[in-house]
Amino acid sequence: MAKLSYKVPSSLNRSFLDHEITLSKGGWAAKPSPIKQLLFFGGGILALLWFSTSTFVASSGPVAITFFVLWGLAAIAYFGGLMKTKELRIMRVPAFLAYLPRSARHVFTRRSSNPTDFYSIVGIDGIDEDGLIRFSDGGEGRVYLVVGSASYLLFDEDRIGILDRVDSFWRKVETTCEHSFITTKEPQRIYHQVANLERRNQALQLRDPDLIELQNEQYDILTQHVGGKFPSIHQYLLLKGKNTDALRKGHQVLQAEVGGSTLMIKEATMLDREEVETMLRVFYQGIDDELRDLKTSLN
Repeated sequence: MAKLSYKVPSSLNRSFLDHEITLSKGGWAAKPSPIKQLLFFGGGILALLWFSTSTFVASSGPVAITFFVLWGLAAIAYFGGLMKTKELRIMRVPAFLAYLPRSARHVFTRRSSNPTDFYSIVGIDGIDEDGLIRFSDGGEGRVYLVVGSASYLLFDEDRIGILDRVDSFWRKVETTCEHSFITTKEPQRIYHQVANLERRNQALQLRDPDLIELQNEQYDILTQHVGGKFPSIHQYLLLKGKNTDALRKGHQVLQAEVGGSTLMIKEATMLDREEVETMLRVFYQGIDDELRDLKTSLN
């Protein structure tokens, strides 16, 4: 039976410092705070007092000391705040410092450039002809184009059935294979329509100018309007296993789910290398460049 409400479970990577403590039953202190946040506030205030009384700041005058203390308290309050992931904001500082150099913010992707920097962003060593992705950490993955069953127009019994099926599916998934759902807004896929139009053109025995003009008009509508100005939402599922065996088991679970019921996933189509690269271009090339490349390849 589907639950009436769901919550995000606690992370398995929790430590003693992640335990939350409520300091008071009322007021601003009534909100639970993790131990690491309290320790950060306490250590920050002690360090601020030491700087204000035992360093050169102590001899800089009352006004300067006041501004320094106010600035220090504001910095402690900001960097000690919690993000949505329950991590302190100060944890962003190392990543920010690593991002400051210009070389870290500009990656060259020319054929003659060193691919090491690009690998650090993508993390993919290569993609086989059948669509098998080989990651830099030794894992392997596959991408599927999926179609689900969710809708705002579902009846209550259908909604409960979908929730029960999804809950049952995740109970069968092993932790050695990651499941990542990717939602993109891409141009509508018109390859089959263009190929069918080309077959009609090749089979046309009477090369009448009016018929040729009609086919050209249909071709322009497909490439310039349907495939260019009307993007649609596509959803993909990336399976990433720690090794070949983990990916194989993840694929079997997904295949059994698709074959056993259409409640969670109606269709799942495995993508080959060309289709995987087309999906990845949306992230690493941009939607505008993708539309331009689509028109160029079709023309």
